[in-house]
Amino acid sequence: MAGLADCHAHLCADSHDETEQPGDLDLARQRAFTQLEHGVFLVVDKGWRDETVITLMNDPPDRRPDLEAAGRVISGSHGYFPGFAVETDEAGLVGAVQAANKLGGWVKLVGDWPQKGRGPVVNFGEESVAAAVRVAHDAGVRVAVHTMAPDTPGIAVRAGVDSIEHGLYLEETDLEELGTRGGAWVPTIVNTEDVMASLAPGSSGVRILGTGLENIRRLLPLAADMGVHVLCGTDLGLAHGQVAVEAVRLTDYGLSAAAAVAAAGPNAYTYLGKSYLSAGSAADILLFDRNPLEDPCSLSHPVAGMRAGQVVFDRSGVFQT
Repeated sequence: MAGLADCHAHLCADSHDETEQPGDLDLARQRAFTQLEHGVFLVVDKGWRDETVITLMNDPPDRRPDLEAAGRVISGSHGYFPGFAVETDEAGLVGAVQAANKLGGWVKLVGDWPQKGRGPVVNFGEESVAAAVRVAHDAGVRVAVHTMAPDTPGIAVRAGVDSIEHGLYLEETDLEELGTRGGAWVPTIVNTEDVMASLAPGSSGVRILGTGLENIRRLLPLAADMGVHVLCGTDLGLAHGQVAVEAVRLTDYGLSAAAAVAAAGPNAYTYLGKSYLSAGSAADILLFDRNPLEDPCSLSHPVAGMRAGQVVFDRSGVFQT
């Protein structure tokens, strides 16, 4: 393979407990290199409370994965991690997108967020999201939308967003529309299970997430046939470099082995328009001693990897012969 791909990463943290911490460039570099050591050669960072990861894009390509990133996350004005996001109401959404740092190629919107006593609340309506998407697309960048609530996926898909993050309550009609334009879906199943485990048993949050995961189980086998690019992402539920674990979990939710392997790498390269394993593409290659198509678990155990022409690891002496 050309490399594994983590399409919902946060290189500024290692867990959900670190959302109050600003990005540290040296630590982000360490996490990026950890990704390389596990064979993850393509990372899409879906934003943080600052723009540290966009700065990381200036590093030499052989010292980091191929990297795309959102800058500071954009959220509604009625609740998110305190001080984390650029918070705005519907009237200010377009302006927030216009002002966002777009050098990483992405803008990340928080489509819904839970409020105490109210449950998940939708942050932006369809018209405002559609206007924000047009502004982003005019600037040549993609839009990702976080959604774990029932009403948001349809709003986001109809508004033209490029990637649905989590998407617990997508419907078949949403997948059809998303697939028609070759959009992406990053389910982040392990991360969602991790969030559920942190909540009180029997709580409304557990019920909402659990029902959403069962909806993913129903829809995931259909998505690829509808033209949706299903992609793997760790979010903060898996350690950096462990995106292969998410690929295996996708098979537990009904994705075929071939589709899960595609989600772990090739789909991302295709979706992002990056050539690979061909003349003129980056000198990236990841080697296995077992065929991942026959055993997706082998994705976690590459034996050798070369990124941008430099050997990152060689556990079997492949590049010495």
